[in-house]
Amino acid sequence: MARHFGETNPIIGLDRRVAIAVDSCALLSPEFVDVHNVPVAPMRISMGEDSFIDNPEINYSDLYRRGALEPETRGWASAPVPAEWLETIEKASPNVEAVICLTVAAGLSASYDSARVAAEMSRRANKDLDVRVIDSGTISGALHLLATETVRATEQGLDANAIVEHIELTKTNLQTIATLDDLNRIHHIANTPRTIINLAHSLNVKPVVTFDIDEFRIVAKPMSIRSAIRRMLREISDDLGTETARFVVLHVDAPERARSIAAQIRASCDCELMLISDFHPFIGLYAGRGAIGIAWQKM
Repeated sequence: MARHFGETNPIIGLDRRVAIAVDSCALLSPEFVDVHNVPVAPMRISMGEDSFIDNPEINYSDLYRRGALEPETRGWASAPVPAEWLETIEKASPNVEAVICLTVAAGLSASYDSARVAAEMSRRANKDLDVRVIDSGTISGALHLLATETVRATEQGLDANAIVEHIELTKTNLQTIATLDDLNRIHHIANTPRTIINLAHSLNVKPVVTFDIDEFRIVAKPMSIRSAIRRMLREISDDLGTETARFVVLHVDAPERARSIAAQIRASCDCELMLISDFHPFIGLYAGRGAIGIAWQKM
């Protein structure tokens, strides 16, 4: 199962006025990047003493398995530095009047701030290029949906103002929900006392959380992963009703679980698109093995 993904049947515009650049948390496939010319600012992934630039050759599942075997070994993904964002903007800029940089939620990552610094550097070097930086306010699967939807808009020949309006409208139609099966690593990011995590683990609590406006919110505390998944599916059903949606199901080294959930969503919802992939390490290194995330976009 591929950990990066893109959509088939691309719409390739001939009169694109605006280019899109994203950070690698958007999980765009190399094929999608090449076909649509979407430069990606890479995050840096670290695990203990090992550190490397994010790229499609990295096996995220190997990182998650190592994290499970070494729960006290810190793993994290850090934002692209301004120089990397500047290079990404320069790759996007030929033959367009504007570049829009779309970043993972600013409240969770320095990617947004790095992109803003790079945008100012780009403007000083090329006063004719309109460079804008947009905080997606979201993560992982939802960022992927937002990025691919924005690329579709650019390929209709819209100008920068119209693209920004489209991004803001699309953001209102995005939702994310997730559940954690293993709490052994979450303390690395959540600053949660280890005693509380141990208690939750001993009680087999599988928290269900949503993500909105740069923060996680607990919506349920089921006592089993099956109950947690049922709760997530109910939340999706209540939100969508009969509306059509595009979906992304993400997992941390749990492909069979992800496929099962995707099949249940297809059976119960009007599903225009279904994608399955690993979480990006930006989230996955903290979520723990077995974690599941579902992002959806109302159409």
